[in-house]
Amino acid sequence: MHRIAMFIILAVAGTASYAQLQPTPRVIQAVSDPSMVIDDRGAKLEVLPAMRAAQQMASSGRQVIHSVFAASQSEPISPRQLGVDFNHAMQVQGYITGEIAFKMKDGVQATDRLDPASYPGLAKLTNPNVYLVAARTPSEFVELVRRLQGRNDMEWVEPMVTYGGLQR
Repeated sequence: MHRIAMFIILAVAGTASYAQLQPTPRVIQAVSDPSMVIDDRGAKLEVLPAMRAAQQMASSGRQVIHSVFAASQSEPISPRQLGVDFNHAMQVQGYITGEIAFKMKDGVQATDRLDPASYPGLAKLTNPNVYLVAARTPSEFVELVRRLQGRNDMEWVEPMVTYGGLQR
């Protein structure tokens, strides 16, 4: 008797069942300005030149939230007034200060190869050969990332992007 009951339980548990749950439809945001798209480790990052964000602590004091607002494309970006981007792979909005980190290939020093006038805020971040530059506007950010990524003496180039809550 126990064998028959166990057989029925295993037969029912082992049969395929089809869930009635359907995933919520997700609207994929398309690239609106291809000239402002950069590659970040295979993901398309679209910098939104006419948007800025300010960060503040949530009322709970545990989370940083961002308020996004329209701005002139020529307005500077900084840690106080962040630039805004959209990560098309993750389908989320991100925030940039204009900083771009990069590592030169072994034995190469940025001070020997890069003109400080062409790379604003050029500074050595850590040893060995990790540097930082700081773009002043979204278009300069895109241009600097592309220029650094196009060099053959770079091991990696990392646009500094943070993601966080959006104040609605």
